Amino acid sequence: MSLSKPKMVLDNHKNLSPAASLLLALSTCLVVVGLSACTSSKVTVPASDHGLVSTKVTLGDREPIWPNDDPSVPDGKGVYEAQNCASCHGADGKPVAGKASVDFSSKEWGRKQKPVEQYDFITFGKESETTKGGFEHPTVQLKLRPPQIWNMVFYVRSLSTPPLTDTEIADMSPVFGGNCAVCHGAKGYGNGPLMKGNVLEPAPANFQSFPRFFDRTDELLWDHIANGIKWEGMPNFLGKTDKAKKITFDEPYIWKLVGYVRHFHESNAPEDATRARQAKEDKEEKESKDKGEQSNISKPQT
Repeated sequence: MSLSKPKMVLDNHKNLSPAASLLLALSTCLVVVGLSACTSSKVTVPASDHGLVSTKVTLGDREPIWPNDDPSVPDGKGVYEAQNCASCHGADGKPVAGKASVDFSSKEWGRKQKPVEQYDFITFGKESETTKGGFEHPTVQLKLRPPQIWNMVFYVRSLSTPPLTDTEIADMSPVFGGNCAVCHGAKGYGNGPLMKGNVLEPAPANFQSFPRFFDRTDELLWDHIANGIKWEGMPNFLGKTDKAKKITFDEPYIWKLVGYVRHFHESNAPEDATRARQAKEDKEEKESKDKGEQSNISKPQT
């Protein structure tokens, strides 16, 4: 690579001021150094930095990697079976004697679990207190992708509390629409009619938010629906009635409402079917919006 152009510039530096000459000299040195670095394409990693090349460095800390889509309970069953979890936890979630102690089929146990903590336990395992470097529960961090782990988390949860069926969701939607959607929106995004202009403070909960609702137990959701959250404006529903829908918000029905809230961020269908349904809903919503905009344009001006 030729250095003739920098040399020509230096030869003419006599016509420049002393300060300009100094700046020119410094700049030229940088150019020469940069050009000389181009003569070799070999990169040498110092021995002290070899650890940075390890694949384990990219694993990160014990932070959850949130899914892109609603976790699928049916697909989670496939992961549970493929990992042979039943050998310790039983096909129905009841523990195998001498191998496990937690009963996944227990509603009392299931309602106290946060999805994110179950993800953490399955992903990173539980290190043994007696055997250094050993695990009482194996880790699947290097075996399964995060979406697969989330699917299994919600399958495990379904062993104590099955997700609502499509029929149950359809039956409850009018109740949710008449009592909850005014703040939370029909699809649970926290964008109901009362949120037009962002007038509510704090904003209604977005049931579609994985970080928020995967960090809550079913017990906590039940308490918020039943007893309300006074400082956030969430009303209490326990004991009230919806005369139009002929519904009493008693303890069992509020548990069903917890399941309804959960359906916004979990799926009772395989992943492919869930994506197809979401794509259909998005298309219908866009068509409805376009139709409304077209209707406003065609209205006669007064």
